[in-house]
Amino acid sequence: MCKLNKTSQERLIDTDVLDRATTRVIIEPVAQDGLLRRDDVSMFEVIFQPLLDVYFYVKDINGRWISCNTASLDLLNKTNVSQVVGQREESFFPEQIAKDIHADDLTILNSAESVIERTELITNNFGELIWVTTTKVPVFNKNDQVIGLMGVTRPLTQQKEPPKLFSGTIEFIRNNLNKTIKISDLSDACNMSESQFRRKFRIEFGLPPQEFIVRARLQIAAHLLRGEIKNISEVATLCGFSDQSYFTRQFKKFFGETPKGYQKSWKETHAA
Repeated sequence: MCKLNKTSQERLIDTDVLDRATTRVIIEPVAQDGLLRRDDVSMFEVIFQPLLDVYFYVKDINGRWISCNTASLDLLNKTNVSQVVGQREESFFPEQIAKDIHADDLTILNSAESVIERTELITNNFGELIWVTTTKVPVFNKNDQVIGLMGVTRPLTQQKEPPKLFSGTIEFIRNNLNKTIKISDLSDACNMSESQFRRKFRIEFGLPPQEFIVRARLQIAAHLLRGEIKNISEVATLCGFSDQSYFTRQFKKFFGETPKGYQKSWKETHAA
């Protein structure tokens, strides 16, 4: 247990790492209303500030941002923490990603359970989809009430690939995005029943394998749309979408705009 004095008031911070599922952070807010604010977690900003490859953030009980480090500001294309305080993901990320993150936050805040090293897709400061691993833990007050959450997200690199259990699966998906990918084939390759594979995959990635495949295809589609390929139908085919209208629906559902609209927005934003 560690006691820290700050702004002439004593604050209690107790980090008790029992196991991967019960990592706990306890903070006693200074404000009389008991709500978590930036002043209560400013010491964490200092700790994570030098880490340029780690996105650190803190959210209140309503899932709104109250603090983050410089790397997170760069990710969100912001220059000051005040620009993100009080905001939710819909202010920063594509529609579907924002919905998924907010739903995940609500689960953590309501269940008081942590998410440890989950592999997922987000967008970087260039609007590109990138693979990351995320750890989020609930923040408690001294009365054992959840008052917010803390998160640390790291981009996946060639040195740090997805979980070993599914590394072959992810590689196969990436190499066959333009083909039909059957979940039964993926489960057979992992020596699992299909139901077991689906369950474990969802635990690891936070979404079912079929949705994971769709997002992997959308990741490549967005990359192609930002490049030299301008024909929407060609992009859809190259990414395994046999039906262009289905591709457009999925793309709009995820990014909040059609492929053509995304292409136009990217061109206008990155015009020389």
